Amino acid sequence: MQKILIIDDDDSIRFVLNKALTKEGYEVQEARDGNTGLSLLKKGEYPIAFMDIRMPGLDGLSALRQMKEAEIDTCVIMMTAQGTMSTAIEAMKLGAFDYITKPFDVEEVKLLAARAMDNRAMAAEVENLKASLRERYEVGQIIGQAPSMREIFKDVGRVAGTDVTVLITGESGTGKELIARAIHAHSKRVAGPFVVVNSAAIPRELMESELFGHEKGAFTGAVARKIGKFEQAAGGTLFLDEIGDMDLNLQAKLLRALQEREFERVGSTVTLKADVRIIAATHRELEEAVAAGKFREDLFYRLNVVSLHLPSLRMRKEDVPALAEHFIEKTAQELGAPKKQITPKALKRLMEYDWPGNVRELENCIKRAVVLSSSMAILPEDLEVLMKGEKEGIRISGGITFEGLLEERIHSFLKKTKKLGKSDLYDSVIALAERPLIISALSETNYNQLKAADLLGINRNTLRKKIFELRIPNKKNP
Repeated sequence: MQKILIIDDDDSIRFVLNKALTKEGYEVQEARDGNTGLSLLKKGEYPIAFMDIRMPGLDGLSALRQMKEAEIDTCVIMMTAQGTMSTAIEAMKLGAFDYITKPFDVEEVKLLAARAMDNRAMAAEVENLKASLRERYEVGQIIGQAPSMREIFKDVGRVAGTDVTVLITGESGTGKELIARAIHAHSKRVAGPFVVVNSAAIPRELMESELFGHEKGAFTGAVARKIGKFEQAAGGTLFLDEIGDMDLNLQAKLLRALQEREFERVGSTVTLKADVRIIAATHRELEEAVAAGKFREDLFYRLNVVSLHLPSLRMRKEDVPALAEHFIEKTAQELGAPKKQITPKALKRLMEYDWPGNVRELENCIKRAVVLSSSMAILPEDLEVLMKGEKEGIRISGGITFEGLLEERIHSFLKKTKKLGKSDLYDSVIALAERPLIISALSETNYNQLKAADLLGINRNTLRKKIFELRIPNKKNP
């Protein structure tokens, strides 16, 4: 039974309120003055209190101030006469939930009590959500005992409570989004949305609409209004992943949104406010991109207010055993299967490998080993075919390595190529390696893009972008 405290020096007021609220199923207690009421509030748990503003001794406003100082978590509904409206307004400023004027309607009292109870339930739900988010992205849950990671955790704690813009750098697969989520989970915006935009996965011609939204008819194909990521992230955090891949023209529009905290949808002249916290991430060296004219210097400084650099996994190999154990347990939970054990020899192999794909590659490696292992133990042979890019190369047959075969193909290609410029040459050689790799992954997974992306250890959107750029045929529509 929910408890309500009535604090008023008028016996008739207390009687009427007690009778009405008791009928509604509340447990009602009374206090004749502010001091008695404050003492009861400090001792007991009262979700709601009806308190008069004018009382002998400690008046309602003074009691409310002391409640605030003592951090008493009670919804206070103030009672006031018509001639004291200014004090009622002051009470609201001090944190009162609402107020009623005397003489009051009993039905109004009942509705106010119910609304206050609903408000407390909603507040408790929000707090539970915040706690859940914090637990999910608690920095203590991010595996890392290496000194470099401990420093990252300290920095997360320092910046989380502010609205300062953060730039997270580091190689692909080091966990930049996980750190961004941890910052959001420990911020005052935790109850707001966490919205992700991956600049590398969205075609440049669609990126402005993705960020800022568009109006119906703004361009061919704009059949309805679209709300952009800035609006979706209102009151929360906007995570700009792979910001180094953003088109230069769009960088200018992003800069304006960050500086002025306002933007317009494509095809609109209405200016909207951008109430978001910005966290950006990139695997690129932005200072080099600025020097090369590929990234705006003013945008770089706007983003680089606080910089966090995540170390590669090869620089913190002492974390590999704990990470491997974590991913084994995680995979077992996802599959609803018993947890497998990794053998010392298999763990030694993990420690010897340099992990060019970082933590993401380790997670994929462990996940596949757990699935493919025929016993309850993960053996070295369960890992051999999963770890890519070893110094000696992946053996194909007859002592030939994958790297060696690819090197021969590239050498042959370079001999035949005389007319391409340097930038075109680099892109062509990259495509030479990427295209057969992606085709092989698609073929291996029967052209299931989700499975192929998982096999390659990349994002599905990234795979789709590569399929489009490299003109790789779809099996169903060659």
